[in-house]
Amino acid sequence: MNRRRACLPALALVLVVAGCGGSSDTSARQLRNGAGHACTVAAQRLNAIPTPQVPSQGASFLRGGIAALQSEITELSSMHPGGTAGVHFRAARTATEHEVKALQSSLKGLKAGNDPIVAIKTLQTQLAPLEKEAKVAWQALSIPACAKT
Repeated sequence: MNRRRACLPALALVLVVAGCGGSSDTSARQLRNGAGHACTVAAQRLNAIPTPQVPSQGASFLRGGIAALQSEITELSSMHPGGTAGVHFRAARTATEHEVKALQSSLKGLKAGNDPIVAIKTLQTQLAPLEKEAKVAWQALSIPACAKT
């Protein structure tokens, strides 16, 4: 029994050095800073997209939104918070991923000849609950920059 006890400190040291004793979770501060930055950049990119003046500009508008949100998702994908924060974070990220899919679907429809006005109105209906879901999750995480986008 004493021999086992003598080995425990050495084993613990090996595990810590190997990374087994550590955590790859994103801290709350890292999450607030990283996600806040990702969302701020995405919001700036989204705000820079010109509002379509004619229906034929809808595809360009959607492509800009897709690019901005995909960039945000890419940056968020490097974060891995644990616990309750992780649950809220994954809900927010998943909602944003679904927003991108809705935008891509609308863009595909426009390319196929769908009426741009109907496509945008349908898209707005699809995005509303996703945006609300993401906002609630970001608010639970106290990351206002993300709750605004």
